[in-house]
Amino acid sequence: MSHDVTDDGTANMPPALQLDERALLGALARMVREGQDKTVFGPLVDDPLGALVDAYEKHGQTGVVIKAGDEIVGTYTVNKTQPKIVFDPDPAKVAELDAYAERHEGTEVVIRRRQSWDKALLRYAERDEETGRFFDKRNGEEIPGLMYEPGGQATGTVTFTWEKKEVGQNRLLRAWQRGEYDHLLRGTPQLMPPPQPSAEDAQN
Repeated sequence: MSHDVTDDGTANMPPALQLDERALLGALARMVREGQDKTVFGPLVDDPLGALVDAYEKHGQTGVVIKAGDEIVGTYTVNKTQPKIVFDPDPAKVAELDAYAERHEGTEVVIRRRQSWDKALLRYAERDEETGRFFDKRNGEEIPGLMYEPGGQATGTVTFTWEKKEVGQNRLLRAWQRGEYDHLLRGTPQLMPPPQPSAEDAQN
């Protein structure tokens, strides 16, 4: 599931926490939010997302793997744009492409390119890596008015994936219930685990 980066809730996290610690708390919030107040847990879930995008843009860090001890719990992955051929917005290039479209029945009565023709053109367009020029695979003609986007830019969203679905969630749950993260939860008491029954209580 992808989530847009928001600025909500960042004040809930102590500023001294490292990125992997903030990501861990975000995963904890995902785990305990079921049936809870979304206004309380939503900001905690979203908190690491902006930091993850920032880490990618500044340092190339593509995500964070969250572990409970040595076992993987889940992974945050920064979503990135893919390389693709797009239309060049330069007016001169647009005019050249419009002329190309008219020669190949890609225009409408109002003298504009049909959207269906545009989509098909991008599907059949290929780029010569040496010259940077674009050609139509259907007829071999050079296509004006296109440009290449190399991709690799952060889209502004982050995807979180539990390790093997409920396996990762159960790993985190057990570590959380054991109190292994209590030292990180002082600033977010709503994430503290409930008291666990003692052996004596369990027998009664």
